[in-house]
Amino acid sequence: MKNGSARLGFVFAFSTAILAAAGYATIGAPDAGSGDWPMWGGTVDRNMISRDRITFDFQPISNLAESEPQRNIRWSATLGSQTYGNPVIAGGRVFVGTNNGAGYRPQHQGDRGCVLAFDEETGEFLWQLTREKLRQGRVNDWPNQGICSAPCVQRDRLWVVTNRAELMCVDTEGFYDGENNGPFQDETDKQQQDADIVWSLDMIEDLGVFPHNLATSSPLVYRDLVYIVTSNGVEEAHRQVVSPRSACFLAVNKRTGEIVWEDNTAFDRILHGQWSSPTIGLVNGKAQVYFAGGDGWLYAFDALSGAPLWKFDLNPKDAKWILDGRGTRNNIIATPVFVDNSVVLGVGQDPDHGNGVGHLYRIDATKSGDVSPTRVVDDQGKTVELDRGRPFDPLRGEREIKNPNSAQIWHYGGVDQDGSFTGEKGEFIFRRTMSTVAVHDGLVYVADLAGFLHCVDLQFGTRHWEFDMLAEVWGSPMLIDGRILIGDQYGDLRIFAAGKQAKLLKTVEFKSSILSTPSIANGVMFIATRSRLYAIAEDKDAEGED
Repeated sequence: MKNGSARLGFVFAFSTAILAAAGYATIGAPDAGSGDWPMWGGTVDRNMISRDRITFDFQPISNLAESEPQRNIRWSATLGSQTYGNPVIAGGRVFVGTNNGAGYRPQHQGDRGCVLAFDEETGEFLWQLTREKLRQGRVNDWPNQGICSAPCVQRDRLWVVTNRAELMCVDTEGFYDGENNGPFQDETDKQQQDADIVWSLDMIEDLGVFPHNLATSSPLVYRDLVYIVTSNGVEEAHRQVVSPRSACFLAVNKRTGEIVWEDNTAFDRILHGQWSSPTIGLVNGKAQVYFAGGDGWLYAFDALSGAPLWKFDLNPKDAKWILDGRGTRNNIIATPVFVDNSVVLGVGQDPDHGNGVGHLYRIDATKSGDVSPTRVVDDQGKTVELDRGRPFDPLRGEREIKNPNSAQIWHYGGVDQDGSFTGEKGEFIFRRTMSTVAVHDGLVYVADLAGFLHCVDLQFGTRHWEFDMLAEVWGSPMLIDGRILIGDQYGDLRIFAAGKQAKLLKTVEFKSSILSTPSIANGVMFIATRSRLYAIAEDKDAEGED
């Protein structure tokens, strides 16, 4: 992948309980009118919902590099020349992954991966984590993409995956506190505006991981463990997995960086790369962690022990992987979302592969084993484990049968074979997606890469509406205060009314592409365009005005 890749009612109660169990009680879950946004998705279930409120009108965004203030813009700050990281807000700071285009640390010239830290209230630049590019170049570390991982913050610690495939724990204070914390003492940069690295796990050096194009996973912390997808993938010709025995999924001690458990189930079946992020769900009192594998399967493990629980193939058995996106089998870039003892997740590909058929599933998380909709068996009735990306082959005596252990609650997508659904024979019902869903009030909101926003019924998987935004969408829908916010590649932030009818309320024009997802914290919306970070909130000077 050449470019990276963020509660109401019972949902809020559930998320708060999980956050407390995970050790997040001290920083809190998103709450009405207040609350941090400490990780991608806000909470460990990754549902893209904020309980905050929007108390301001959205205005078109002018060039805020000018000194002239603008209504409802608290502040804005320069980011790198390309930004794919999603803003994370915790402990009075805003953290965002980008490249070195802003030049905040003059001793660093040229292409770098960066995490920038800003003061939440004023936008003042605080410190920068700076990582040099890998010598292998674009096969492992694509130029100018920076750090795409959204950090996860807990108290005074931040965990992030760098462009060098390092899982790092960083002190949120940087070197402002005058201390060099943790066992890692060899920082090259130790000035006040530099990052204080507590520990670092080099997945290339220590685990033999071969990240394809870029390591991008956004960490998740649950109790004493931090979870990531390693981004292990194929070589530059895209034909074989370089290091199949290396870990695909990791659980690491959050304090020490020591590996607690790992898994490489996808092995040599990885199609391309692995760029998704993990999710936690609480099922019958036990925590499960969900990882999207590079083979197009979703895997569930016991979150603490690492014991495998179930797996689900998110592609039809007749789907075929062909290089450059010409096939019908997809990998997974979106993050799983846990809701009501189930997981909702869609499939997609590198955005440079273009449009193609997509699939969205809701999966029962209470089952065990292979819970895919169907199985492939040979002429003796024995289950066939398919090779990397190939469909089942009737010429080998293979056939597809229904799986009585299937956990599929519903499937949305595929091709409209007879035109009865879309009105056009052969039209895609749903297309490849990079987006994580937002689920609320019995509705699932999801965007596909081609720029269609879909509203799907959570219970039945039927479509309520589809809206063509006429621009590619890389980010995810954010639901807040009865509204859905979503940006696109042209720099438009669209605001829809939540509900069973499509209703576009407003379009706000920004000055450059929005390739990430808005984050809401403490009454402020933080949104990163390609090169600027905006903090948007009610105009303090306009109180009492109409």
